[in-house]
Amino acid sequence: MIYKAGIYDVAVIGAGHAGCEAALACARKNKKTLLLTINLDALAM
Repeated sequence: MIYKAGIYDVAVIGAGHAGCEAALACARKNKKTLLLTINLDALAM
């Protein structure tokens, strides 16, 4: 896994369904978006 330090416009904590939708909406608006999760097995569930 690659970790990139930087400045983001938006940080979404939790990559469940709502978190992924929120991150996608921000990215589509050209915001530099960070999506954080603990469990990759439950991504977008």
